[in-house]
Amino acid sequence: QVEAFDVFTQEIGAWWPLRSHGVFGERAGGLFFRDDQLVEVATDGSEAIWAEIIAWEPPDRFELSWHPGQDAASASTVIVSFEPDGNRTRVVIEHRGWDSFGPDAQRRRRGYVGPNAWGSMLDHFADGAEARIDAVDLTALAGAYESFFAEAERGGFGSPPAGEWTAEQVIAHVTLNDASMLSVCQALVHNEPARFENLIGQDRAVLDAWVTGHGDLAGLIAASRAMARQFMAAVSRLSTEQRATDVHCRLSHDEQIVLDEPRSWGGLAIDVQAGHHLPDHTHQLSDLRSDS
Repeated sequence: QVEAFDVFTQEIGAWWPLRSHGVFGERAGGLFFRDDQLVEVATDGSEAIWAEIIAWEPPDRFELSWHPGQDAASASTVIVSFEPDGNRTRVVIEHRGWDSFGPDAQRRRRGYVGPNAWGSMLDHFADGAEARIDAVDLTALAGAYESFFAEAERGGFGSPPAGEWTAEQVIAHVTLNDASMLSVCQALVHNEPARFENLIGQDRAVLDAWVTGHGDLAGLIAASRAMARQFMAAVSRLSTEQRATDVHCRLSHDEQIVLDEPRSWGGLAIDVQAGHHLPDHTHQLSDLRSDS
């Protein structure tokens, strides 16, 4: 029951089919319970509020004022319950409050009926919670993240050399890069065209907007940890064939295109991420420490 609640809430962006059932479509980069809200994040850091939390009672239930991408005044109510069923957990979704829409209630209600509605979302959740026989070993990737976050949490950062990123911008870059990689994982799981670019995650205006929106260093790190968890959960869903899929990658470094060709997604998202990308940014943070 505890595990089911955690997977549903903390990894929702990894299993929810955001490209088809989200606000941002192909730009979808994650879905998070944060600050008493359910928020979708795009790969460029844009956000859309889906719901406000009315009740939060882990591991038994939560209740939402539900208005994905719409005005909060136009909301229904969604209750998700987690009920013990032997050595398993039964997840029940109740969607009510349609009468608040008046004459438009029936049309809105029909939007949540059929093979692509709540029943399908529960199928996706069950798939996300199911352990994969051919799941890849993410020990090295998890270790690289922990080293990065440990360095970030040490704090004490000074100003960067001219033209370099601040510590906050480094953390924002890693977060939005993860969002773009999570989007590719979603595409592969759902057999949709996939393409990976890191340019938007290097745009200083985008990075600064993300930093401003997440307050202090602790807020930035918390958001980055949450994104990393969803990305790793999404990677763990990929089959051997999906990890071997060639994805067109257009990557830049220091404003120069360094790669513009297909690459094996597992090699890039796991091996390069764990062996190069995260360690490089960990060293970058270390170099910014005032006691270095």
